[in-house]
Amino acid sequence: MKLLTVLMLIALPVSCFAGSGCPLFEKMVDKIASSEVDVDQFLEDFQEFVDDEDTANAIKEMNQFFLDQDDETLENFQVILQTKYNSVWCAEY
Repeated sequence: MKLLTVLMLIALPVSCFAGSGCPLFEKMVDKIASSEVDVDQFLEDFQEFVDDEDTANAIKEMNQFFLDQDDETLENFQVILQTKYNSVWCAEY
């Protein structure tokens, strides 16, 4: 349990940095939270990160999951991310 806590504390700054300082990550989040970007377009936009068919299938499933959500859920997803990035724990990063 202590090890898990330590790992989570180490990962928090990394996740804060990725969300607030990485344009590629923010682009991915914007596209995945948009109901206007279909699965094929999403896969095409991030093709450089797809090594094999299993990865492509995982990306398709992830994107389809978000496409199946209603607009309110997608907006709430964005709010949660912004709340995390603007939190006291991420403020120093």
